[in-house]
Amino acid sequence: MANNIKILEVLERAMKSGSSITAAAGFDVVVDHVVRAVKQKSGQLPGTYFETIEEFGSYLISKKNMSCSIELELQQEKIGGNMAIFANSLGTLGVKTHCIGSMGYPKIDPVFKNMNGNCMLHSVCRTGQCNALEFHDGKVMLSSMDNLKEMTWDMIAGRMNREELIGYFRDSRLIALLNWSELAEATALFQAVYDNCIKGGKKEKNKWLLLDLSDASRKSGEELVQILRLGEAFAEYRTTVFSMNENEARLIYKALFHREGKSRREMGQEISRRLSIDYLILHLPHCAYGYTKGIMVKEEGYYTPVPKLSTGGGDNFNAGLCFGLLQGLPLAESLRLGNATSGYYVRTGESPDVYRLYEFMQGYTKLERAGE
Repeated sequence: MANNIKILEVLERAMKSGSSITAAAGFDVVVDHVVRAVKQKSGQLPGTYFETIEEFGSYLISKKNMSCSIELELQQEKIGGNMAIFANSLGTLGVKTHCIGSMGYPKIDPVFKNMNGNCMLHSVCRTGQCNALEFHDGKVMLSSMDNLKEMTWDMIAGRMNREELIGYFRDSRLIALLNWSELAEATALFQAVYDNCIKGGKKEKNKWLLLDLSDASRKSGEELVQILRLGEAFAEYRTTVFSMNENEARLIYKALFHREGKSRREMGQEISRRLSIDYLILHLPHCAYGYTKGIMVKEEGYYTPVPKLSTGGGDNFNAGLCFGLLQGLPLAESLRLGNATSGYYVRTGESPDVYRLYEFMQGYTKLERAGE
């Protein structure tokens, strides 16, 4: 079990001295329209919403062979895309982060100017759009990513200073490559980062790589294996972290073992043993599992049954996790920090800075002590 006191000490140091750590993250960025699907509405009275994905899905099924109209009520327009949400969360924790992606071109879309000041924006193409349908038990993302199809390494390098681009990935303490599944040229793009910035260079295991594939349901097993092998190549030069949710873990398990996975815990163990990487992370609503060198760690989460905002919860988890690892915390404490960052975010709709995260975790530490 993680030592909360150790985590609080790290947060105290960060509050006093700040952070000199830099990161480079790519590449997906969209404008999120967070919406609720209206179930019933009468006149000027407040409507009621579909509360769960199951309820919403059952309603749609009931309309087969017919037509239906569903009102989507806008809750919030915000930064979206795994990279943008992750980078904003990491920046809010104090890490200076180069954000390379689709924030708008030639001008950056105004919504992204609200990102934390530690985020240095390098925008190379038009942004995408996403309607994020929020439910109490999850979310449904309806994305339009056509604008991102033009994003290749040569295009990015042509719209930035090539040597600076290489330096951001080569020299940063953390590289984060996110949302492989929704970027049309993601495998080639991630491969180009490896070929141009990492391969043949120094083996610096004090530097980190985070790889999060996102929902790979549309990808073939062969494509999944290809990107996993690329992750193993990165692991020769950087301490490499694969982070995934249950759906992603099941898809990866099937691609590797050609059968359906069983329990979450066993899936994580078998995937970790099969891949030559440093850390495998399985993050779930109620807890997170971490695997490294044959060791498994489980940390309970900060679950709430009625989140204010769930879109971006996993990205905030990844940011908290990476912040902990970059600060030298062990795996258990880093998992706890990821869970706390996500827990704060889904309750408030905002990514915490180190001060708010300290207060949030300190409150839980007191509750844990009281229960002992």
